[in-house]
Amino acid sequence: MNLAFFACLFCAGIVSCAYAQKQQEKTKEFRLPDVPVTLTAPEDRAAYLSLHYWDHFDFADTSLISRPEITEQAFVDFISILPHTPKAQEAVDTLFRRALADREMLYHFISLGDKYLYEPNSPMHDEELHILFLRALVNHPGLEETDRIRPRHLLEMALKNRSGDVAADFTVVCRDGSSRRLSDIKAGYVLVYFNDPDCEDCRRVKELLSQSPVVNGLLESGRLKLLSVCVEGKTPAWEKAEFPAGWIDGYDDGQRLTREQVYDLKAMPTLYLLDAEKRVILKDASFGQVEERLS
Repeated sequence: MNLAFFACLFCAGIVSCAYAQKQQEKTKEFRLPDVPVTLTAPEDRAAYLSLHYWDHFDFADTSLISRPEITEQAFVDFISILPHTPKAQEAVDTLFRRALADREMLYHFISLGDKYLYEPNSPMHDEELHILFLRALVNHPGLEETDRIRPRHLLEMALKNRSGDVAADFTVVCRDGSSRRLSDIKAGYVLVYFNDPDCEDCRRVKELLSQSPVVNGLLESGRLKLLSVCVEGKTPAWEKAEFPAGWIDGYDDGQRLTREQVYDLKAMPTLYLLDAEKRVILKDASFGQVEERLS
């Protein structure tokens, strides 16, 4: 009898613990703020949602770092709201101010920003949104000076040659020994292909460009000029490489572009599409984005 009684208590304890754990897990769901019904304009609703997005999130609970279905998914949804509100910078500032509740959580959100907005291969890569995150970190009153070094450098690079800016001028040395300056190239569009012939991705993109009907059609009509720049200088790989006859093919003598960080060349290859005045149309674009814009 006593054994049966204690067995029942033991089983009840297990069920009770399991139920409590299940309830605890249930409470760890991301809860959106309630947008006031008085806000009817989409931009007003988006502004409120972005500013109050993290109201119910417990930044002190570091166990949420290992729950990507909650924290990471909430972050992805958050950055998808930002392009629709004029309060985007304030919303990002609010996120990092609250994340300071725990330094581990703060670093987690910094890494999420890098993962989704900075990494070139991210489908959500967006330099303009990443600039908002970098500005928030550089101006964050709770960050140590050492923690500001990286975002300050990334911000400096991101602000170079932005869309709408006149691209920084530079000179390349061509195969015949002559020099060509970017600003002297005359065409409706100039596609700058920064590359390293030893780079596998560079060879892949070169093949895509050389076989693109859109690119080739514009090259033949003279509306587009394609400038291929070997950023590593006059390397043996560049000397052996072959490029289509219609391209302007040269190398960066002295590696000024990378040495002086004239352009943000964080990965190879890097494509910039410029207009006739050498204003940036697309920065660090994919081949697909370039082809779509030129179509």
